[in-house]
Amino acid sequence: MKDRFIEQRLKLAGGKENIRHVQHDRHITTLTLHDYTRMDLSVPTAPDLDTDISITAGKYCVKFRDEDAYIYNTLLGMGVEQQNGNSMQETTIKGKKAYSVLYFISDVFRPLMPVLLGAAILKIILGMITVINSLSSENASLINSPTWMIWKSIGDSAFYLLPILVAISTAYRLKGNLYVAAAIGGLMLYPQMTTLMSSGEDVHFMGVPVVSQAPFFSAALWVIAAIGAASWLEKRVERISPGALKGILAPALTLMVIAPMVLLVLGPVGTWVDEHLSGVIESLLNDAPVVLIMLLGASMSLLMIMGLHYWLFPILMNELMTNGFTIVLPAMLAAFVAQAGAALAAGLRSEQPEFRKLAFWASGTALFGVTEPAMFAVNIRRRASFYAAMLGGAAGGLYFGLLSVKTLVIGGSGSLFDIPFYIEEGTFNMLHTCIGVCIAFVVSGALAYWMAGRTANRKSV
Repeated sequence: MKDRFIEQRLKLAGGKENIRHVQHDRHITTLTLHDYTRMDLSVPTAPDLDTDISITAGKYCVKFRDEDAYIYNTLLGMGVEQQNGNSMQETTIKGKKAYSVLYFISDVFRPLMPVLLGAAILKIILGMITVINSLSSENASLINSPTWMIWKSIGDSAFYLLPILVAISTAYRLKGNLYVAAAIGGLMLYPQMTTLMSSGEDVHFMGVPVVSQAPFFSAALWVIAAIGAASWLEKRVERISPGALKGILAPALTLMVIAPMVLLVLGPVGTWVDEHLSGVIESLLNDAPVVLIMLLGASMSLLMIMGLHYWLFPILMNELMTNGFTIVLPAMLAAFVAQAGAALAAGLRSEQPEFRKLAFWASGTALFGVTEPAMFAVNIRRRASFYAAMLGGAAGGLYFGLLSVKTLVIGGSGSLFDIPFYIEEGTFNMLHTCIGVCIAFVVSGALAYWMAGRTANRKSV
């Protein structure tokens, strides 16, 4: 039955030799033909094949509804050439950006921006209410009420589920199974996994040590890499699967191979980082604090992409309990503000209305602690902006280190809302905080604007 299913479609398309290439997108398999005159419209069941024949830009295409990608995978197995993306994507592939990991990460995050920006606005509104409430002398019953907790959960939900959203977006871009990707992305959100990881005991999987920092496994870079491997494996297994197991064997093997592989590969990496990174940071904190804050201001974005910033929080807590303050957290503030400055400059330089709008909103949310839109959707997409943000973070971190800027409370995570936590009686700590923030913002913005101009000039030559 399946062979006749494919045979009818090949006959309608004029045979395998008449197919230039095949593409699958959104449950539709598209065949681009060499010669439309070789099509056989006399196929008895042609009206029932759920077929759409079109001519676009001189190309003759036949589209079939193919929800489980059976037609697509069968034709690939028969040696028909695959087409990756549409004509616009083909033009992009010829450029250098198609081979950039950072550019690909940005492409993954771009579809997520509406929900992330919407959640960010809600978080900012709640943050403003929190600051106003803390400055007032009234009872803080609102902040402790169930209604407030529900609103806060709504604002945090998109970021809590970000690994799943990233996995789905990656799979969509790579033409993989969205639901298998969601299952892999949500691995570390499963309650039993989080309980196991946070138990404080040594965790081993098949004899391999697994680090206790569960969020490390859900970092954007590792999720994208895992879904990339899953998409590659799934397509190849689907090609060789017997007809009775089409759509079943590939997802099963993908889950059985990729999910354990994530733990087996990243487990030792996380264990090595756990053993060495904390020691290096604590050594620099004791011997060269200025250098540490400058380096953290520059590299915080990279640490976040790889999920390594979670190792800073135990150091922050220990520093706060020992000294009553921390000088490490200001580096995160400098890095986030620098991302905002670079995003703003990217928006000012861009001539694309949609990108300008995204950049301006992302810059605003980054100033208030929600840096994902600015970092992943704007600055990573343009290397000049990303490098400028790192340099701006280094400049702000250097100033913070030289002036020994410290925060007395661990509140948010690098937001302008946290500035009241820098108030220290009898010192200029808060003034230096404001100056350092301005340095990070201005340096990153000026560098991003200048470097973007140089890049545009080189392209026009």
